Amino acid sequence: MSSLGHIVLLSKDATLPEYFGVYGGVYKSTPNIDALAKKGTVFYNHYSAAPSTAMAFLAMFTGLFPYQTEYARYAEVGEFKGETLFDRLYDKGYECHLLWSSNYVDKAEKYSKCYGRHTIHHDQYKFNQSCGFNAEMKAEMRKPDEALAEGTLQKLIEEVDTIDYQNKPIFLWIHMPHCLLGRVSYGDDIDLFDRLVGEMRKRFGDDNLFVTADHGHMNGTKGKAGYGFDVYRKAARIPLIAPRINGCAEITFPTSNIQLGEMILEHKVTRLPYVLCDSQFYAQPYRKLAVIKDHFYYIYNKADKTEELYDIQLDPNQEINLLASFFWKDRDRHCETDIRQVIYYPFWEDVEKNANELREIKNGIWKTGTRREELKAKRRAVKVGLIYWVKGILRKLPFRGKK
Repeated sequence: MSSLGHIVLLSKDATLPEYFGVYGGVYKSTPNIDALAKKGTVFYNHYSAAPSTAMAFLAMFTGLFPYQTEYARYAEVGEFKGETLFDRLYDKGYECHLLWSSNYVDKAEKYSKCYGRHTIHHDQYKFNQSCGFNAEMKAEMRKPDEALAEGTLQKLIEEVDTIDYQNKPIFLWIHMPHCLLGRVSYGDDIDLFDRLVGEMRKRFGDDNLFVTADHGHMNGTKGKAGYGFDVYRKAARIPLIAPRINGCAEITFPTSNIQLGEMILEHKVTRLPYVLCDSQFYAQPYRKLAVIKDHFYYIYNKADKTEELYDIQLDPNQEINLLASFFWKDRDRHCETDIRQVIYYPFWEDVEKNANELREIKNGIWKTGTRREELKAKRRAVKVGLIYWVKGILRKLPFRGKK
């Protein structure tokens, strides 16, 4: 901890651990993040409690899994009634600052409102590049604008320097967007994020600097590229690099972003009996819940009541659902075969026992809404689905007939 006791949290939207060198990343150099990792603790099985921004923030700053908040559906909420991490730090004497792009105020803040009673918001300008599902379709790949990207990064750093951190202890949270203005895609700006980490190291030191993400994204896994609708490991697993915790250079057991407050305030992490990732609140019709315990990863799909179970130690990419029918359809030979005879898994006889254990956890926390709550949630889901459908058509119209 520095002499003033500053605490800085740097998070990056829709970020996979493998973007960073310490997690095996090879496309972009991340020397500052990797240097922090050598001095601190790297979490290798750290999970977001939700694969979408507002719900992830709610978990990070309240210490609650989504089902514990009692929110029935994704909608604008009132100010969070309990104590948040910001409130706890303020009560300890910290001046709390939040720095993010102004578009988060509309797209995330009103759905969570867990940022403390006294937090100072810095959202005076946009620094996010429209990309992915938030951008218009392009006939050609957009090229990076390095001058714009550099200017955007410098503006962000200059905003940090408007804060008086010389004379008072501060808690500063900076959340970077999917893509920084001037770059073109998820992951393309990780080198700039690393430079931001380097600038914060110069100003605040390494002893209370935390680097993480809100959630991941599917990155093409299972034919999907986005996030928010699935609780597979690609969407749920996130990086976390913290100052040395529990005296460990690395933590490999499953941890959750609901534990962030414990790590920041107490510099420790408790091994939970299990962690959860929840795609929606309890009344929503397409909710998916993941229960992660040791190296087993169970998923329940509310819409069709199906289950999935993966052994992520032997199958980290979640290719083989151990609860799928034992009769595997071979599309090349036009026949079915017993999956246990063609896929070697040494623990087939224990599958149902492990599934039952995680199923019981799910049953213990699962609930559905009243008829009215479920109907309201379903109506909203239909409305949102229709909006996505219309947007999808409109995105294609300018390019109709082009090869």
